[in-house]
Amino acid sequence: MKLTNCFVCEKELPQRRTKFCTDTCADFYESTRRKTRTFLKLRSLLKPRICICCGNTFQPKTDRHTACNLVCRGKVVADREKIKRIKARELAGTCLGEYGRNQKEFRLPKYAPPLKVNIAERLVDTATFTRADTKERVELEAKVKEFLANGGKILKYGAQPAIEDEDLVTKWDITEREEELELERYKAYNANNGN
Repeated sequence: MKLTNCFVCEKELPQRRTKFCTDTCADFYESTRRKTRTFLKLRSLLKPRICICCGNTFQPKTDRHTACNLVCRGKVVADREKIKRIKARELAGTCLGEYGRNQKEFRLPKYAPPLKVNIAERLVDTATFTRADTKERVELEAKVKEFLANGGKILKYGAQPAIEDEDLVTKWDITEREEELELERYKAYNANNGN
């Protein structure tokens, strides 16, 4: 038997419609059907619970619900993450490697060792200052001069030496003749381009 009236509002069905006169009626029917089906399906089977955060009683929607709302859920998750971080710090403190982490999990890449540059340093009782225009710089200069006048000494570093390590200089695998030819080509190219 074919329907002639809308299932929701009972108006006459327009052409090519079989159950509902408009999409609004179809959406309304679907939403009410879902509400009753979900309510009957889940809530009738699950018993009310006590929220693990605030202690209020609530009706869970699924078997996994432990908190009454999103705010309580956020607090519970934040507490769990905090406990995980504390445990991780304690674990890291017991099995520290050379670089402050568990060496089984953490390996530093093998790069060249850091350069050790010895810079001369000495204690002096005089200082030279750059021009100071700002209020803070003037105050700092006055305090340093007062410190030195009262017998204080400051650490002064010498000039840094130039690094002359053969390993740090970039080397190309070309001969001097090849290098000269490339330089000539570069100059010719720039001369043709007006540079």
